[in-house]
Amino acid sequence: MTEKRAWTYDGTELAWLKGRLGRLGRREPGPGHVVSELVPDGYEAYVRIFHRFEATDGSGRSRSWQARAADSAVPFHPELSHWWLRDEAPDSSGRSLWQAPDGALDDSSRSALTRVLAGTCGDRPVCFAYDLAALLWGQDGPLVRCAPLTGLESVREELKEAVGESGPEFWWPQDHSWVVTSDHDLLSTYVGCSAETAGLLLRDDALETLLVTPHTRVDRETVRPQDQ
Repeated sequence: MTEKRAWTYDGTELAWLKGRLGRLGRREPGPGHVVSELVPDGYEAYVRIFHRFEATDGSGRSRSWQARAADSAVPFHPELSHWWLRDEAPDSSGRSLWQAPDGALDDSSRSALTRVLAGTCGDRPVCFAYDLAALLWGQDGPLVRCAPLTGLESVREELKEAVGESGPEFWWPQDHSWVVTSDHDLLSTYVGCSAETAGLLLRDDALETLLVTPHTRVDRETVRPQDQ
């Protein structure tokens, strides 16, 4: 018999966030998932940060989504799916040559995002939360740690044995002026923030970003514009 465990956000730092997820929903009927299921409503701007592709052949090469989209003759688009992208040449094991991390930003993008956001909150505490990852790894409830942004890597290291290499799934400062979401099975991270902070993210050359809306699709069943 499958054991069902109670999972509540009441009385946790995640309560405010979970209460604001999914309220906007989709504009049109049908299956699929949208940004508002990942990032709370009410922010001036929403930004998608693409997790950089790394080569699986041990060469150390990396590629941007924009470059791979151009090679695949598809638009670099807010709903761009990795399923739209042509694989250049699988390696001998049959794996795709290019893989992006799911559930966590790549190291260089995470460092750049931390740098940009630190300019908005300084050394004030930020909450780092593991939700579904904690459930999947058998924890009794969400795991939340609060530390300055400079402590992010220490938090990841501290909780690696408890939740693996993913996440944090959510980060936010105490004033909720922005929130970062890295869903456990997506290859992009989404940020809700002010228009000013969005501008900083979009202009940072170390990040690959596009503006999105709360209604932008995030699942792999998105339809390429030329197929609509």
